Amino acid sequence: MFTVAALLSSFAVAASVKWGLAIALIVSSYAFCFSLPLAALVGHRGLSSEGPAVAKLVYVGNMLGAAAGMAASLLLVYAGFVSL
Repeated sequence: MFTVAALLSSFAVAASVKWGLAIALIVSSYAFCFSLPLAALVGHRGLSSEGPAVAKLVYVGNMLGAAAGMAASLLLVYAGFVSL
């Protein structure tokens, strides 16, 4: 995230793409910051949606973090390609 923050102003893309990249990284970070400590507390890794409600909550946090991270990666590749 620090690298993206340093490079974000040098990309020649629309402001909406920059905002989308920033929001995707923020969502990913907060989702993992929520789900990983919760996983350690409840003893579930969150790799499947089976089990008690807290295991499902950890799973949803992991999936949200992974999906937002993937979206941020795709937006970063797009911004780099357009800026060439």
